Amino acid sequence: MKKNNLKICSFYVSDWHLTAMLLPYIEEAVERNEHLNTILEKNISYNMREILTRIKIEERQKQEIIKIGWESKQIIKYSDIKKYMEEITKDKEKITIIVEGKREKIEHINKNINKWLKKSEKKLNKKEIKIINCYEVTEFNQDLN
Repeated sequence: MKKNNLKICSFYVSDWHLTAMLLPYIEEAVERNEHLNTILEKNISYNMREILTRIKIEERQKQEIIKIGWESKQIIKYSDIKKYMEEITKDKEKITIIVEGKREKIEHINKNINKWLKKSEKKLNKKEIKIINCYEVTEFNQDLN
């Protein structure tokens, strides 16, 4: 990956844990006017809305967080990733993509994102792209013993 691109790895044990874990980061990113995007295996819209009703943040922030899009997206093929990446990077300088799911899916998505990044390097110029990979821990339980 290019110097101004960053990958972060995270693990979660349930949809509620994922939502609660991401929320402080998302809240700060919204305050910084960072462009947040998601590629999620699971639909966590309900979880996000429910948690937002129970915490004290400005209504404007809540609406911005909800607008990010917490529905499941079945974007795996390179052609889908290419279209998605071109859409979310247009006219944006700082882009964060939250990728959630099982290891195999995340690896496939990252492979296609990396392929797109390599092909688009010149037109991306000084854009900063951060990818937060959120792996479901229950899948790894067998490896932990």
